[in-house]
Amino acid sequence: MVNVEKTSSSILKKFSPSELKDYEKRKIVFWYDRDKTAWDQEKNAPGEELEEIIQILKENKIKFHTLDNNYFETKKLLEIEDTESNYLIYCPDKERSHESNWLFDIQLYSSRFENSRISDIKSEFEIVGHELDDFFTKYEKFFGNQKERVQPLKKLHQKDWREKEFILGMLAVFSKTQAPEFKQIVRDIMLKSLDEAENPIWENISKFGLEENFWELAKEDFGFSAKNPTLKKLFLSFLITHMKRYSGISLSGYDQYVNRKENECQIFLKHWMDSSRDSKTFEKYAKDILEENGQDLEKNLQTALDKQDVKTYLEAEVVETFDKALILHILKSLNSPVDSTEEDFKNYLSWIDTRRTKHWFSEYENIYNALEYAVKLFQFSLEYYDNPKAADALENTRSLYELFKAYAETYYQIDYLYRKFYYYYDKEQEKDILKKNLRPQVEDLYTNKLLGKLLLKWSSLIDTELDGKWKIELADSQKDFFKRHVNRILQKDDRNTRVAVIISDAMRYEVAVEISEILNKDTWGLIDLDYMAGVLPSYTKLGMASLLPHKTLEYKEKEVFVDGINSEGLENRKKILQNNCLESFAIRYEDFMKCSREEARELVKGKKIFYIYHNKIDSTGDKQSSENSVFNAVEETIFEIQRLVRYLSDTISVANIVVTADHGFLYRRDNMESVDKVDTSLFDKSRIIDTTKRFILSDQELAKDNSLDNIHIFDMRHILGQNHTPLFAYVPKADLRFKLQGGGLNFVHGGASPQEIVIPVLTYNHRRNEKAIEKKGIKHGKVNVSVINDRKKITSSKFKVKIFQTEKVTDKMKPRTIKVSLWDIDDGQEKMVSDEKIIIANNESDEPEERQYNIMLTLGNNLENKTYYLKLIDEDPAEIKDTARIPFELDLLIGDFDDF
Repeated sequence: MVNVEKTSSSILKKFSPSELKDYEKRKIVFWYDRDKTAWDQEKNAPGEELEEIIQILKENKIKFHTLDNNYFETKKLLEIEDTESNYLIYCPDKERSHESNWLFDIQLYSSRFENSRISDIKSEFEIVGHELDDFFTKYEKFFGNQKERVQPLKKLHQKDWREKEFILGMLAVFSKTQAPEFKQIVRDIMLKSLDEAENPIWENISKFGLEENFWELAKEDFGFSAKNPTLKKLFLSFLITHMKRYSGISLSGYDQYVNRKENECQIFLKHWMDSSRDSKTFEKYAKDILEENGQDLEKNLQTALDKQDVKTYLEAEVVETFDKALILHILKSLNSPVDSTEEDFKNYLSWIDTRRTKHWFSEYENIYNALEYAVKLFQFSLEYYDNPKAADALENTRSLYELFKAYAETYYQIDYLYRKFYYYYDKEQEKDILKKNLRPQVEDLYTNKLLGKLLLKWSSLIDTELDGKWKIELADSQKDFFKRHVNRILQKDDRNTRVAVIISDAMRYEVAVEISEILNKDTWGLIDLDYMAGVLPSYTKLGMASLLPHKTLEYKEKEVFVDGINSEGLENRKKILQNNCLESFAIRYEDFMKCSREEARELVKGKKIFYIYHNKIDSTGDKQSSENSVFNAVEETIFEIQRLVRYLSDTISVANIVVTADHGFLYRRDNMESVDKVDTSLFDKSRIIDTTKRFILSDQELAKDNSLDNIHIFDMRHILGQNHTPLFAYVPKADLRFKLQGGGLNFVHGGASPQEIVIPVLTYNHRRNEKAIEKKGIKHGKVNVSVINDRKKITSSKFKVKIFQTEKVTDKMKPRTIKVSLWDIDDGQEKMVSDEKIIIANNESDEPEERQYNIMLTLGNNLENKTYYLKLIDEDPAEIKDTARIPFELDLLIGDFDDF
């Protein structure tokens, strides 16, 4: 059934004089009515509407001729019998193929009229010609919904589309993919479900007959072929292809899943894995696949990996099994660390570093980090304890000051590495693997070897050198802190200079080292880290008092008085400060950070000295219920001190900041209940002034005899002054604890170990901008990278890129993380044409050859030989996006592509 008015009007337009081409003297128009919309099939004759149209044509001197298997007759009519008249040639059937169509030559110089759904579709997409007629006929059902299917397809449509492009477009409409790009379409389909029965996109693909097309495209794009293809099999093929490519492992029973076009599979996987939006779904599917069939795939892979050299699968990242295998390998090696060489430890660290850029690293980050610090602890032991020369250096240390200095320069690392191991160990929820295989070794190494030997030597030097007088010759004393570090800054410019002193309770030296490294990298300031010998006992009351300006320190019962004023409490400390300098104040960290910017500025206005008291480590460690969380408290302290320094310098414009502590601490993780403790029965408890597990302060003087073999005795008058009433500090040797009730045993302070008495003094001098740094001749910012390939020509679908880190990482030169990939840049359009690799340029070596990184990139298929651009993109969004853009000439033979 046709609309007479509309159809006749459209036909007459075809015969308009304006439609005549230069070579035409008349018009012949063919109408193939394949759907018989104007034909009466019962009468096998024109329908009523067509009869009306014929009459209208007649009135316009246009002849009508029916083509119904009378091709010869029609040809004779048009080419011999009547060569003058205009004709509408109507055929109630579809057009024959060119080979069997005797009228094809006439049609080439004639016009066409279509009054069918196909013509409407073609009109919608402005398609001329009939090449796609069969295609549109086959998928006519798809074009039946304007809003849901046709309009979205039109937004994607390009004028040069053929069948393949329309198929991709139709798939993209169902998957709601932004562009008709098959890799993205596949991902968007799979994101819904790998089970076709539960996948609404696949339901539409099946409903509209596009399944076969999808699998043909999968074969064409990925080289995937399967008897009964499914989405799950396709996903599995991506995993297996990656495994084979990056580990060389062929798994029995899975050979059929190795796709021919491994480059394309890798690019597809890499983009999916790196997608912040979609990677979690990928991870779920990968885990599900591994767990299927009684974990058959994972068990086979694990068995194969157990026989492989780690280096053969370092780049494999598609499933977490590779990470598990690597972690287990390192753990097994550390079970007998005496068999490990320096080269082994370097390899372990290098492997961990390589995995940092791999997909599953974040899943195992805490385990990797705990492993890294454990390896470094074993490495330290090998270098400084097992090495005969270094071991002799410790054993033959001549003076307490020499070992005091060596701790601040070298041995503090044992405490730092031990702390970092436990910090990540505690963060890891699934820590059984570390608990069974690594924690006992770390604890034993730290306690019995590294700490044990150091403290044994330290105690020995105290016995032979100090003779009851707590003073480390040549070392600055904590008592002189204000004079040496605060006054010295004020004296430079007494009128305008002001100093902020941050005192973090129990912040031991190794913590300050980490803070200084962070501030060095993240601020404009110039940092100097010094150290001083803390007072004894190394506890809060005396330590805090020593840091205040004073002439005398005095005990009155349990309290420490500074120049006659009780130093306990914030208000008293404020008084002591103002007695020395009226323009001073003291405040707690929490109260200061609650101030608005305006309030904080008003608070420091006109002030020269302000003490800010921070207490996170001590308040956590001193409670038995929370002492095992002390390393987490340390991490929070590092963050808070860094934030406070930046706030003071950037917001309040304080240029001079000093960060220090009242004392440090000792901590061991193992249960200490069964450890031998020092007996206290000799002490008259009524004469004890103050005590913890690490000291007893008493006015009782005990005779030095065998019963005090495990105790250092110090006359406090050497600290407080000879006029002070007799007072004695008793400190257990090494890291021993007194046998006393209450309190925790793992976290302690008050004693004379370097962990407790090497007090950090971190001085931060703010520089407002980079020019101030440059004037000092200090390089700053991030390290630079460059491409150092000898030839900028690509002759293989896999090609190596050599990256050079131009500077070493230093205090002020930060690491740079970059993504490397090849791009097609044409007429403003940019498209990635390879996979993408990540490089962390973080090398601290002076040797240029050690700052080189080699990566292998994989090209996609069907690339033409021309110039492409290698892009180095900084991962930091605050940086300029492209660190570098280097032209590379592609010169491939056909056989170089993996689809041939």
